[in-house]
Amino acid sequence: MQALWWDLAERTAELIVRALWVLRVDGAERVPRTGPVIFISNHQSYLDPVVNGVATRDRQVGFLAKVELFGFSPFGRLIQSFGAIPLKERSDMAAMRAAIGELQTGRCIVVYPEGGRSDDGEVGVFHRGVALIVRRTKVPVVPMAVEGPYRVWPSSRKLPRPIGRLSVIVGEPIPAETLLADEDDGVDRMRQSVLALQAKLRAREAKRG
Repeated sequence: MQALWWDLAERTAELIVRALWVLRVDGAERVPRTGPVIFISNHQSYLDPVVNGVATRDRQVGFLAKVELFGFSPFGRLIQSFGAIPLKERSDMAAMRAAIGELQTGRCIVVYPEGGRSDDGEVGVFHRGVALIVRRTKVPVVPMAVEGPYRVWPSSRKLPRPIGRLSVIVGEPIPAETLLADEDDGVDRMRQSVLALQAKLRAREAKRG
């Protein structure tokens, strides 16, 4: 039932997004079809979970989400039914354990290592929480990048703009062993992967004009 609910919600969200904005997804074939996965992405807007969810296609994912989003009870129950995990602060060990538990059961999670929405659309500093999850689970990391959500719905606006283009791209999986061999447990490697993907999206948008 959980899988069916996820499929229904994902398809409905995709239809709504595509009806309102132009959405392009690249690299969806790189999403592993089986096994636990940590997806990471830059974070530009409240639209990101929907855009990232469209990119992961049939893989049900849980999101680490700020606890404030659960404050409005109907919305909080809704996102919790999709597998959202409340995050009180960057070092919230209860949220980390919940995310690790999801991965240990073979499911997937999406992490925004910046810890919050970007104020300018640029990729900020990555925090070490995602490295802790990688170290504990030895699960591969699949980088993603979004471009456009910041222009459509920046943190300075209460509601999104009614028109715009949204893009998401999926990168190649990075084995946990590769990340953990780095001095910083792969934090910088993960950030550079997301930056490179965002650069591809921006180069393509520049050609379109």
